[in-house]
Amino acid sequence: VYNDKNSKKHAEMIEVKPQSQIDGPPTNPKRRTKAWMNSVHTYITNQAKWKAAMEYCEDRGMSFRLISEKHLGLK
Repeated sequence: VYNDKNSKKHAEMIEVKPQSQIDGPPTNPKRRTKAWMNSVHTYITNQAKWKAAMEYCEDRGMSFRLISEKHLGLK
């Protein structure tokens, strides 16, 4: 929860993830390796979590934001 310039309160949920998990795995890799399958599983799991988080926040008048290392200036 934070106040803006006009002292209006805002509630926000933020999740930090690596950009590779936000972008997801390549859709048509040359080889479907175990690492690729793991990244597909992680991406699908994250998509479900983000949808649930958005619905949770919407029901409570909050906003949901997803950020990566790029947003934090780490890459």
